[in-house]
Amino acid sequence: MRVAFPLGGTDWGRSGIGTYVRCLLPHLVTQLRDAGGSLVALGNRRELDAYRAALEGADTVQVPLVFDRPAASAAWYLLDAGRFAGATGADVILYPAAQRRCSLRSPVPTVAVVHDLGQFHVQGKYDPLRVFYFKRLMIPLLRGASRHVAISQATRDNMVQHMGLRGDAIDVVYNGVDCTRFVPMDEKSEPVATARRQSGLEGPYLLYPARLEHPAKNHMRLLAAFAQSAARRTHTLALAGGDWGAGPMLESEITRLGLTESVRVLGFLPDEIFPGLVAGADGVIMVGLTEGFGLPALEALSAGRAVCAARAGALPEVVGDLAAMCDPLEPSSIATALDRLVGDDALRAQAASEGPGWAAERGWDRTAAGLLRVCQSAVTP
Repeated sequence: MRVAFPLGGTDWGRSGIGTYVRCLLPHLVTQLRDAGGSLVALGNRRELDAYRAALEGADTVQVPLVFDRPAASAAWYLLDAGRFAGATGADVILYPAAQRRCSLRSPVPTVAVVHDLGQFHVQGKYDPLRVFYFKRLMIPLLRGASRHVAISQATRDNMVQHMGLRGDAIDVVYNGVDCTRFVPMDEKSEPVATARRQSGLEGPYLLYPARLEHPAKNHMRLLAAFAQSAARRTHTLALAGGDWGAGPMLESEITRLGLTESVRVLGFLPDEIFPGLVAGADGVIMVGLTEGFGLPALEALSAGRAVCAARAGALPEVVGDLAAMCDPLEPSSIATALDRLVGDDALRAQAASEGPGWAAERGWDRTAAGLLRVCQSAVTP
């Protein structure tokens, strides 16, 4: 089986979907090769460069440079990507970010991976034009895919509700975690020391790894919660993620709340230091208003770190009973969960003892195998 893997809409590795693609690709390539098949990645030069290391052993086809811009890229995927992929000899097209990029028509079967349908849950998540594009164009296109994959039960339920699909027609294939990178580490270990040095963090800290996007990632309520928590007096709140438009708003709120000495905005950090940054934290925070999965929470558990997680989207599935849960709409609830991260020794011990084993059952090899089973079923229904 030859699988075409379009890279459009995956943020060049600089988001959760980008992490999904970067981690998944080597396992897909290996499992296909072992079965006598192959993978061909389609992307513009910037996309192929972003995933170059993960594409070792795969074939690559570069689409014309003119389609590097978002609007042009979306048009190309709608009108020509299916034909282009079919011309590579692919038996099936696996769209890893189908809610962003999918084709109007395709000569071969298509498998659509949907991460979330946050536009239906978070008012103002995107501008009106993007919301119109998603609801009026992408949703009908997604319905026409040969097979549908959700990355969590929560996303599957949303697909049933908002796309009109039958639940039994959607395959749930969970995200994985790299348990060789996200491992418990001593505070004095080199990865932790390097992460601290490159991020400028000193002393104990709590980590929220999420792009600066308002309102979806809920930073404003998190800041309000941190301001009223006991953790403020003992820990730095570290916000790690690229600025998706909310940076100035958050800087202003940090100043207004008097948190300039206890909140650090780190910006986008290289993937190489992230395992050390997670392992060095006293807790990892995931309080977005909705999450299709919430991979950093699973990475934290793999490293034996306690998690503060919102009762929203897929996060309850991802963390089980190994996290301090909170209502993401209530700063007081978030504050209580933050204080548990710092002061609940039983929670921290449970995360340290059970988290790595919980994560080990959810590796990327399992994700790749599940996706390839769906691809095979699309080729030979």
